[in-house]
Amino acid sequence: MSRLITIIFSIFATFTSVAVSSPKNIILLIGDGMGYAEIALTRAYEFNGDEGLFIDTMKNSGSVIVKQLMIDDPSKIEFAGESASGGTTISTGNRTSSGRVAVRAEDGAHYKTILEEAQERGFKTGLVTTSIITDATPASFAAHAQNRYCFIQSSGACNTHNDTPIIEQMLDHNVDVMLGGGYNLLRASDAEGSTIKKKAENLGYTIVTERQNFLDLKQGTKTLGVFSNGHMPVEWVGPGGKGADLVKVDDNRVVIFPEAAVCEINPSHEGMPRLEEMSKFALENLKNDGAGFFLMIEGASIDKQAHIAKPCGTIGEMLAFDRTIRIAVEFAKEHGDTAVIVTADHGQATQVIYKPETYDGSPIRRDLIPGLYQLLLTKGGHELGAYYGTNNINDQSHTGVNVPIYTYGMDNAEDLMGVIQQTEIYGAMKEFLFN
Repeated sequence: MSRLITIIFSIFATFTSVAVSSPKNIILLIGDGMGYAEIALTRAYEFNGDEGLFIDTMKNSGSVIVKQLMIDDPSKIEFAGESASGGTTISTGNRTSSGRVAVRAEDGAHYKTILEEAQERGFKTGLVTTSIITDATPASFAAHAQNRYCFIQSSGACNTHNDTPIIEQMLDHNVDVMLGGGYNLLRASDAEGSTIKKKAENLGYTIVTERQNFLDLKQGTKTLGVFSNGHMPVEWVGPGGKGADLVKVDDNRVVIFPEAAVCEINPSHEGMPRLEEMSKFALENLKNDGAGFFLMIEGASIDKQAHIAKPCGTIGEMLAFDRTIRIAVEFAKEHGDTAVIVTADHGQATQVIYKPETYDGSPIRRDLIPGLYQLLLTKGGHELGAYYGTNNINDQSHTGVNVPIYTYGMDNAEDLMGVIQQTEIYGAMKEFLFN
């Protein structure tokens, strides 16, 4: 009798394990440099500061503490992050130092990434970005390097630690879909003396470099899409392509405030696939065989435009990223068993201000606005000041602010609510995807 009970229990346990092990998917969206200020800037410009972004509708949210380790002494902490260290923390649950991709700060030992773990379990995988495909964020999921700029064999960045070029590692990982910038990578030599283009083709990739050819691809195609020489052009620019600048002053060094400007469509973006188009393709491609998938989507130039103090560029990229978040959530609602996680790798330098005040009513002089300033005219006709003051050269520094996190469809959503450490994102993804 006891043996019969054991057999029945065994059959029930087997049935139960099959029943609960249906494939799951994660769509991880990383807004590079998407701090609260970049979101506020976009909301102010497009919606006069009212709720209007899709992420404003996502009720499961939290605040992420970002830290990285010092390069010279990894036992010490730096309280501002960057893309390689932030990407590594999200992809592996381990902190590292600036410029390192999925490796230990102390000795360069490899950390296994969530993408690698998903592949080991038979999941399909994808990486979508508006940066060059080898940039730090996508690389931190499918490569390991002590120098984030070791893109190709001929790069001097590969010599500092004898890293294997990131593009070769990413191809060898056989990620099912990789989309972004970087067709200059195709001409580079690989370790076998051939070219990256030939290596990709030998691994079964269909290579596309034009938007229309990309849109015509059949679902299920193993795809390497590279649509620009380096980073993809942004959707919006400031008037005449200009960004924030030092304010002008009169002979008495009293500030002459500029006229409020309107953002413009970037003509260089014409012919580029949009982030939402690339993301739609990846989602439809990865869901085909029902194996479950892990997809990382990056809005890369939210950060890159803040670096060069161009608020219109940041706004346009933030809006594109927000549209893509909507697509991801709609996919999750339609297909089920899909978690959407939206976060950032680090904060950026943007500040939303109006005009400095002088409490005694004296004129506003140049020394009250030492950084870079641009006055924009919002869609509703209001003045919006964007200010950058973290560096006196045209490469603004990251800031150590908390960054947001939003989720949809997670069984364990509460794990990523409230104030959390960035290291906790990896564990929550792993728990959802594999358990």
